[in-house]
Amino acid sequence: MLSFIGIILGLTLFIILAFRGHSLVLSALGSACVMFLFSGLSPIEGLAAHYLPGLAGFIRDYFLLFLLGTLLGRLMSDGGSAKRIALSLARLISRSRKNQKFYCILLVPSLYFLLTYAGITGFVVVFTVLPIAKDLFEQTDTPWQLYCCGGAQTISSAVLAGSLQASNVYAGDVCGTSITAAPLLSVIATAVFVLVSLVMLRVTAARVERSGEGFLPSGAAIRAAQVDQGLPEDRLPGLLPSLLPLAVVLLLAAGLGWDVVVTLLLGCLLTIAVCRKNLLPSLKRSLSQGTASSFGPILNVAATYAIGTAIKGLEGFTFFQELLSRLPDLAQGAGLGMLAAFIMASVTAPIPAFGEQMLAHYANAGLSAAMAHRMMTVTSFTSIAPHNAGISNAASLLHLPYGSCLKLYIIYTYVPGVCSLLACLAAIALGVTG
Repeated sequence: MLSFIGIILGLTLFIILAFRGHSLVLSALGSACVMFLFSGLSPIEGLAAHYLPGLAGFIRDYFLLFLLGTLLGRLMSDGGSAKRIALSLARLISRSRKNQKFYCILLVPSLYFLLTYAGITGFVVVFTVLPIAKDLFEQTDTPWQLYCCGGAQTISSAVLAGSLQASNVYAGDVCGTSITAAPLLSVIATAVFVLVSLVMLRVTAARVERSGEGFLPSGAAIRAAQVDQGLPEDRLPGLLPSLLPLAVVLLLAAGLGWDVVVTLLLGCLLTIAVCRKNLLPSLKRSLSQGTASSFGPILNVAATYAIGTAIKGLEGFTFFQELLSRLPDLAQGAGLGMLAAFIMASVTAPIPAFGEQMLAHYANAGLSAAMAHRMMTVTSFTSIAPHNAGISNAASLLHLPYGSCLKLYIIYTYVPGVCSLLACLAAIALGVTG
């Protein structure tokens, strides 16, 4: 029982420290040490036996995935192809005469979904989307804080079959499936998530129109900030060449089943070829900065993943298992997925940490490995938690109060996320098997 109390206290400490903006790595180390002390282990012994092997193993297995996904995003940003895609979509919205605020709010989730579906991390996408969204939000006099409604939608990109998001790849590793596992269930989950999100965004836009809310006051700080606008439009590649690397990556990985790391590498090479005029003069800088910017995200995810490996090695974890065992097997799998995603505040870390346990619960419930794979990604919406690094990063870059960002992220993720999960459970009950 003392070990269980230590796990609760350690997790609480981790959430509080991360929520207050402390380093995720140091917060994870500190919380793990609390757990070890309550479990009768010295911190050094616990770290060496449980925590560090998990951290090192995660980096060993997934470093290339993070590195190449980040490099692809950096090359698309520096080469101008990401900005061309964003500008093309923004131009369509600016030409509409009706519902401009609704379409403006819709710009952000559309771009996030497209780019993150192709495997580019949201930490990179924000640098491309933000300056374009800022101009469009200001032109249409749309409240700036509503940018957060779109950023929250990136969760759905991991749910759709074929996604190159890390969590979809990890689920395939755990379940022995491909990234296109359970396509019908993935379409149901994604369709419900998107439909509910569209309804919420439309209602929000209508409320804004009625109340007369505008870009200010929430946009005052971002208006005063020096936002990097990137390359001028006359130096950007065309839309079709800009889309080519993403299309090839998705075709090879999702359509032909190629290894994701290989396809991301090819995507990087294609981006260099398509954007060679912009990239070749400063290619060394782009590659160096892209590589450096990948270290933070992978270390943060590895540090939170290692908390999960540490918890599984402690005596108190059996108490969690006993509590879950009182639920039906399907609920045990979904419950463990949502709990792990919330605790670790990550879409990616819970699956390699607790995926085998989730797979066992789903198998006992009669689900195939492919269906278990998809359920693991569907339950990841609870990763939007107070200690999620992506929210604090967004608040800083958007020049918005953290509290208002957190509120919007949670509302616009949990509501469609719960609806999506319920739709999947209903589909399973009705006999959907793929």
